[in-house]
Amino acid sequence: MDDFLKPIFIDLRYDFAFKSIFGSQGNEDLLLKLINAILPEKHFTSVSLMNNEQMGLRKESRKAVFDVFATTSDGSDFTIEMQLNDQADFNQRMVFYSSFPVQNLVKKGNGKPGEPELYYTFPHVYVIGITDFIMSGVPDTSEMINSYSIRNEKHLSNPLTDKVTYVTVELPKLTKSLAELSTPEDFLFYAIKNIGTMKAMPKEFKGKGLDKLFDLCRFASMTEAQQRQYIAEMMAKFDEGSRIATAIEKGIKEGKAEGQSQAKAEVAKAMKEKGLPIEMICEVTGLSQESVEAL
Repeated sequence: MDDFLKPIFIDLRYDFAFKSIFGSQGNEDLLLKLINAILPEKHFTSVSLMNNEQMGLRKESRKAVFDVFATTSDGSDFTIEMQLNDQADFNQRMVFYSSFPVQNLVKKGNGKPGEPELYYTFPHVYVIGITDFIMSGVPDTSEMINSYSIRNEKHLSNPLTDKVTYVTVELPKLTKSLAELSTPEDFLFYAIKNIGTMKAMPKEFKGKGLDKLFDLCRFASMTEAQQRQYIAEMMAKFDEGSRIATAIEKGIKEGKAEGQSQAKAEVAKAMKEKGLPIEMICEVTGLSQESVEAL
């Protein structure tokens, strides 16, 4: 089996890995670190996991299964989704996800005379999308973390409601090297982005409070069933990349020689956008690691 399918650490950009670490009972401390790294100004002190499968109000409504669904010390609700592959309408998906906690948290009246059947009040709802791509459909910024709320278009300081917040975390915007990491947030997001390619916990991480994260992410520490599920997800990505590569490689062979370099670059770019490992992209296209990373 290729090395990338028997890693030292699991890749947290994959749904199964992310849910296994941040969405499992006993790991609430790591989830709290993540939430406070995304919203450091809030200073949440505790977090509790909730059922991540949410049903619509009607039987024909589509249900949603979140990567992580939790509530914090102040009663706020958090939906967190990790997205590896580029999805053009991911911002719309975040809005769709926000509808579930909103509709399920609206309070019912107790039937007293003159009391409305429903109280349209609910705790603060946060929908966080962590992506391994630059999101389309939203204004681009240089910041990795961006927050959005429902506000007056002419007077942005005036919210229609302060109860719903959308937060995007675009991992490609973290371009710091290991030596340049300085804040606890830097180290956590660098680990989420890169732990799948590491052979050991870097010395720079010692004393940063992430030893538990690295221990839990060790592939050898997983049960056999967990390893199978993780490998299955990796293989699904591999198969998808192979189909792309095979189709375009046929086009390369049928094309002119001078167009091969450009075609290979297109293949590599497509595979990279799908979140496939750099090593596999280099093997399929024949390009150097430096060339692939520069795309």
